[in-house]
Parts: sequence; C-alpha cells; structure tokens
Amino acid sequence: MIDWLNDEGVLELDWDFPEDGDLFTAGLDSMAVMQLVVAVEDRFEVELGPEDLTRANLATPTTLAALIAVKTS
Repeated sequence: MIDWLNDEGVLELDWDFPEDGDLFTAGLDSMAVMQLVVAVEDRFEVELGPEDLTRANLATPTTLAALIAVKTS
C-alpha cells in the first residue's frame, strides 16, 4: 500500500513508513484525499462514498487497505 501511494503521487512516504503510520501526519490533506479517492476508484474499480471517507478509514495504510478489501469483496 505504501509503494502504491507513492507511485500514485498521493503522498511521498519514506520507504520505512510503518503500515500503521498516521497518513494525516505524513501530509494527507483534503486535496490529497481527493487524489486518493480517484486513484482508489480507478485502480481497484470501486466507488467510494462520503460514508467511506472517514478519518478512521484513511488513517493508516492498514486501514486504507482494509477499506479497499471491503469494497472489492
């Protein structure tokens, strides 16, 4: 997930950024969230609604991956 976020240009995370590291502290802001939504929807062919865009769902690479897993199942 960290490599993918870097590849998409949503955030520039260090190679050793922890899977449970806070993405908001790392620079995820409202503009980056919008980029993230577009990237997730394009890459994983899912639709994210306002109810999905909570701080809890977007807090870490792990919680983001869990959201994607739920949406793709």
